[in-house]
Amino acid sequence: MAEFVRYRTPLSGGRAVTAPATCAQRHIWNLMQRQLPDAAFYDVCYWVPLPGHGTAQDLLDVFAELLRRHESLRTSFHRDADGSLVQQVTDSAEFETEVWTLTRDEDADSVLHTWQSRMRHTPFEPAQAPLIRFMVIVADGAPVFAAYCVSHLVVDLTSLRLLADEVTRLLDARVAGRPLPPAVPARQLVEQAELEHSPRGRALLKRARAYWSRQLASAPAILFPPRNGAGGLAAPVRYSAGMESRAVALAVPLLARRWRVSTSVVLLTVVAQLLGRRAGTPTCTLRLLAANRSDPELHATIGNLHSEVAVTIGLEGERIEDVARRAFAECTAAYANGLYDPDEVADLIASAHGPGAPVDLSYCFNDVRLEHTLPPEAEDRAKVSSAALRAAMADTVVAPDEFEEGETFFLVIDDEIPGRIRLVLNADHRALTPSEVHGFLYDVECSLVEYAEDAAQQVMEERGAAAGGLGQSVP
Repeated sequence: MAEFVRYRTPLSGGRAVTAPATCAQRHIWNLMQRQLPDAAFYDVCYWVPLPGHGTAQDLLDVFAELLRRHESLRTSFHRDADGSLVQQVTDSAEFETEVWTLTRDEDADSVLHTWQSRMRHTPFEPAQAPLIRFMVIVADGAPVFAAYCVSHLVVDLTSLRLLADEVTRLLDARVAGRPLPPAVPARQLVEQAELEHSPRGRALLKRARAYWSRQLASAPAILFPPRNGAGGLAAPVRYSAGMESRAVALAVPLLARRWRVSTSVVLLTVVAQLLGRRAGTPTCTLRLLAANRSDPELHATIGNLHSEVAVTIGLEGERIEDVARRAFAECTAAYANGLYDPDEVADLIASAHGPGAPVDLSYCFNDVRLEHTLPPEAEDRAKVSSAALRAAMADTVVAPDEFEEGETFFLVIDDEIPGRIRLVLNADHRALTPSEVHGFLYDVECSLVEYAEDAAQQVMEERGAAAGGLGQSVP
């Protein structure tokens, strides 16, 4: 069994400052309070493969540099005398790192899984910074993996990816004896809080409140009426399944180009359409996860800027591409209103459609893919035909997944497997049984393939008509 040594590294430097919590920090804080006593539910683990050079001490020094550079990683939270949430940046801290040394008969994946499982049951105390722990896996004397467990209060998904890249760059520089690459200039969250309380920030929050009011006015009250004790279960029980699909990866770019929308909107449109059909409603309201990084000063910020913003999609119309273009416009407006006061919005949601009948917004769509760009059109057309799509469907795998969420319906889309798109769906049993979760994922794939087949046929007919007009034959 691999053994580990736990290091506690003291750190000093940087500024110490106290400021109001940002809207995004308050949003996650509120979600965490709802999840209690499972305080670790919103802690996230992320790992970084390393090239196998340097030492564990090099990684300890890299982690210390990360905390010096990024104030969010040494921030704690508490309520002040008025009951308002406060972020407190400390100028001194002590962070924890476990250094695991692999034996010859062990692999890094098993060690990562063991560590991650323990972190899942080791909550942070929000009032004690830093809200991050590190680990290193050493094989043959050199670190081969770095990982960190961190509270969602202080990072979002973009931050996790930025930190992973920074770990690699800092380690490479340190091992090579080069000066460490400087931190990319970025707004810290204390300054983000100042912006939100400025006249500009208050105007943005007011605009977002009006947006939410409009969305809630047109949102259906509920998409899945609960089935009491579905499957003999009285309490909410959730189930997750993941689908790895080459067919979806082939179909989505073709449809994005044909419908003139983003690849994410293609997926969102089909998901909304399927949900609307199940509920028998002409609209579908989902929560989108907004990165809120359109401001250039926030592109490299390490911190939690995440929010969840509602979008109501009208599903009526003869042509699916018309639905998709409406969805594209609605999503653009939604992301433009990703900065909002979470307490004000919670009050709006609770009062929507009258007392005792709040709108149910427990349906989430989260596209976390790194690659959203379309392939070259010629390459796209060459790959997509009815035969190619149907052949790709034969490779599709759907299996149970460990993904956990607290919503009625939560769909995550990623592209970690080259040439495939992966969809992971977590749902409450009272809305979708496990077999219905599997069926929903297959329905997404089937719908996309059918739309892509139609689009591919239309492309061939248009090319044929154009060639015929020129007196040419079509090969």
